[in-house]
Amino acid sequence: MRVGRMKIGTIAKPRRPIRIPAEWEPHACCLMSWALGSHWGRSVKKVKRELSEVIQNIARYEPVKVLAAKGAMSREAYREFKGCSNIEVIEAPVADIWMRDIAPTFAIRNSRNTREVVAIDWNFNGWGGTSKAALGKSPPADVIARITGVDCIRAKFTAEGGALIFDGHGMAITTRSCLLNPNRNPVAPGLDRQRIIEQNLAQLGIRSVLWLEGDPSEPITSGHIDGYVLLSPTGETLIEYIDDPDQDGPMWRSHDAELLGGAGKESRRRRVMRIAAPRYKFGRKKSELFAPCYLNAYVANGAVIGAKFGDPERDRAARAALKRAFPRRKVIQLEINHIAEGGGGIHCLTQPMPSISNSLL
Repeated sequence: MRVGRMKIGTIAKPRRPIRIPAEWEPHACCLMSWALGSHWGRSVKKVKRELSEVIQNIARYEPVKVLAAKGAMSREAYREFKGCSNIEVIEAPVADIWMRDIAPTFAIRNSRNTREVVAIDWNFNGWGGTSKAALGKSPPADVIARITGVDCIRAKFTAEGGALIFDGHGMAITTRSCLLNPNRNPVAPGLDRQRIIEQNLAQLGIRSVLWLEGDPSEPITSGHIDGYVLLSPTGETLIEYIDDPDQDGPMWRSHDAELLGGAGKESRRRRVMRIAAPRYKFGRKKSELFAPCYLNAYVANGAVIGAKFGDPERDRAARAALKRAFPRRKVIQLEINHIAEGGGGIHCLTQPMPSISNSLL
């Protein structure tokens, strides 16, 4: 099957079925981190305040396990969330807050007529070695798997959780700019890297892969898919684009939107909803890494936790779009300007663990 000019690989199911749930499926809990090092500079107190607000808002809808390094950081986390219901602080060797990428992705596996949660290790390498703060300081995925009490499966290629999104029915969407970047998966004679990645994803329950172009100019992540695309249970695909006379958008964004419109469950076309990003004039004083993205949001059990960036018109439009795409959830927008200056958003802070009892598998 072809969508535009991009081939979607189709491979047989593994013997022990694994399914990576969609973002909106029920969660047992959400893993987050309280690990803010000196690389945050003078903004660290403001980042902590924003991070605490994100954690407490998610905890209104599902349990949150906050990982914090032993010592001063864990003591600070215990003080910060003392008396907060639905929040558990766990000592763990974490050194950064971007749990979507640092932690493994959790999936559901059928094993001996039972369901179990498993962790998928994407071989995180510090975003291709672009972040000195995370490289070599983050716990291996199997450490987090042991903390959460689940088995760990290691992928045969390098990625991060934010580089892939899933529809819950065996389709994954990713970008060439990230996964085919040599700093993740080096070029080697005689190897078709895209096909190798598709074959390995098939062993993780993924029957089709849609490759978008992404954004090779994006620092750190090399164009993560969760920076501009969000799937919804209503069959809509939200994609964020730049509509701003003060800045140029990624050259492949319109092309990616067309490809997204032609992919979906059982080959049905998904409806594409375009969301305008906040305008540059509202964030021009931010750092070069500033990542103002409405669709980098966390879909909790009863809410969508997203961001607002002080662009009144665009903030309202993004809220309305999220409400339409997730009609059964409350939409909450939080100010995370200082977190965004680090190059990520709310989705980047979170790693959900699926609920087995409510699984679709």
